[in-house]
Amino acid sequence: MNEPSIETDKRRRETRTGVIKAAKITFGLCVIDCIVLDVSPGGARVRTDVIMTVPDQVILRFSGGSAYMARLQWARGMEIGFAFEGLAPLTGEAASLALAALNALPADGLAASVALLRPSRFLDDPTLMQLAEDAEASYARFKAALKQRLHSNP
Repeated sequence: MNEPSIETDKRRRETRTGVIKAAKITFGLCVIDCIVLDVSPGGARVRTDVIMTVPDQVILRFSGGSAYMARLQWARGMEIGFAFEGLAPLTGEAASLALAALNALPADGLAASVALLRPSRFLDDPTLMQLAEDAEASYARFKAALKQRLHSNP
């Protein structure tokens, strides 16, 4: 019962996942609270408390921190459909936090941790060895993505 619903419509290119999540529609100096009803990799359907007009381009900020540039696709009553057009620019505070997080990552990744386990023969266990390799690869991807996000911020 707690599983998000998945909705497929023949007109849609992507599967939508039903969620109930707080978000904000922002444009200019306006901030409108909304609830995200469903989301896909390409967009979201939201509900506001009242019927309102929003411009063609907005930023949709999810309560978890992610924010997307979004284009208005349709509006029916209090429900609005948006298509994502990419990540929204980081705010000054978010960029500062991301830079601090990047700087807090160890320069050698997980190499020091893995090196501590090698003499003890922990990594002779194939499962632990595979997990260590996966962790090192994930760490490298995370660090690269964080750098990319910081450098792509206008």
